Amino acid sequence: MGESLKRLYIFTGKGGVGKTALSLAFTRWLQEQGHSATYLTLSQQALTDDTAHIDELPAGWEKVPHIHLELEAAAEGYITKKLGSALLAKWIVKTAFFRALVNMLPGFGYVISVGKILEMLHADPQLIIVLDAPASGHALTMMEATSNFREIFQSGLVFEDTEKMLAKLYDPQHTGVRIMTLPTTLAMQEALELKEAVHKLAPLNAKIYLNHSLKSWSEAIQDAPLALKEKLRLEAEVMELHSQDVAGRFAYSAHPDAAGMYQDLQAALGGLQ
Repeated sequence: MGESLKRLYIFTGKGGVGKTALSLAFTRWLQEQGHSATYLTLSQQALTDDTAHIDELPAGWEKVPHIHLELEAAAEGYITKKLGSALLAKWIVKTAFFRALVNMLPGFGYVISVGKILEMLHADPQLIIVLDAPASGHALTMMEATSNFREIFQSGLVFEDTEKMLAKLYDPQHTGVRIMTLPTTLAMQEALELKEAVHKLAPLNAKIYLNHSLKSWSEAIQDAPLALKEKLRLEAEVMELHSQDVAGRFAYSAHPDAAGMYQDLQAALGGLQ
């Protein structure tokens, strides 16, 4: 019997490992299973005067429910909730002091964004959020930030809010961390280091998934170029060393379009639960 569904899934991994495609596919799969699931992305975690850029979904995935969370909007919402005035909140967020404070304190933007995500989940008890998180190191900073701010503000409203956030963010029944990697030694090592760092931080069962696996293609590429055979050999070597560390594999998809890719991934997506 598999684990129960989480409310928040954090997808991360080294850049280029396919976490965006897999998190989008997982969100779509959850929807097809009858769940209210939304794919979520974050804006840059700094406040600037530049016009906000709303991220668009990759071609073929446009029908997946998507929220792009802008830091400035999240900050305004938080301050409005605390002060009871949207007008005052908008003014505060625009001040040079507040912007400098957010940009100067490492992880402050992530604390605001994570707080907004957890608020959304609290407001809709049926909602599942699949967060396409920043690459490895930034994702860890995001998860550490709330704990760090609890230490900085040891009393008062910020302390109380971070305590509530940590109770959910670090709850293994509520949050799942899914680390994507490639079948190479360096990529696997980085994934293992991230998993260990997450476990030191919180009792979350972070799981590693191997993407772009060629195992299922082994018979078809017997007459393939030497480079492709070498790639398969390296994958076998990685799996021999780390088979106990990999929770599942996703086969390499030769389809250039989202529909074909989803079809190839569909059978294994349930394992991400």
